[in-house]
Order: sequence, then structure tokens, then C-alpha cells
Amino acid sequence: MTFHALISGILTADPQQRIGAKGPFTTATIRAAGSESDPIFASAIPFGPETTLLLGFTKGDAIEIGGRAKLNTWTGRDGTEKHGISITVSTIASATPAPRTRTRPAARKPSRHRETSPTSGERSDR
Repeated sequence: MTFHALISGILTADPQQRIGAKGPFTTATIRAAGSESDPIFASAIPFGPETTLLLGFTKGDAIEIGGRAKLNTWTGRDGTEKHGISITVSTIASATPAPRTRTRPAARKPSRHRETSPTSGERSDR
């Protein structure tokens, strides 16, 4: 059974980009709620433009995600039953915007003007 969910929480680690059969995607884990001894984690997998957006956040950032969700149950390392949510992300929001990635300016083409030679003071063509 799947349902639509809106989850808010803290990223537990930096999002990781991976390559799948249908192209690149990103995974992230969000500590959504719960007590210190029994937290609830949400596994986030966005596709499309949300993939790049999620990569702009880092461990410890508070974010909200929305999308199709499914409840998960597994046995932890300590043998206790754990609960979580897997969500296919269609919406990402944050109180602070994701940092913009800076693009490197295009390389300049060499100019075709004459320069003065530093040793002779004469002009030479480049």
C-alpha cells in the first residue's frame, strides 16, 4: 500500500548520487520524528530535477519532502524491530535555500592584438 506523505526532519548524512537503469538518482535519509531511543527514518529517492536540488543540501540540514510513500519494517542490529518510511520524492522544501552551485566562467580565447615584448620593447604578433 502506498500513500502520499509530507515529511520534515534532519538529513542524517550528505545525499548520495547514484546511477540506475533509468539514469541518475539521489538517495538520502531523514530523521523524521520519534524519541532518542526510537527515531523514525525516512528514505528519500527523488528523480528528475529534485535529484539535483537534494544534492545541494548536507548532513544536518532541516528539509521537508513530499511524495508517494510506503511504510517499512526491519530488524535492527540489536535485534529490535525498527520502522521507517520510503518516499519517492516529488517535492522538496527548506527554510534555507539550497546553495547554488557556481559555474566556472568560460575560458577566454587568446586575443589577436599585438603585445610589446618585455625584453626588447618591440611589438610581436601572437
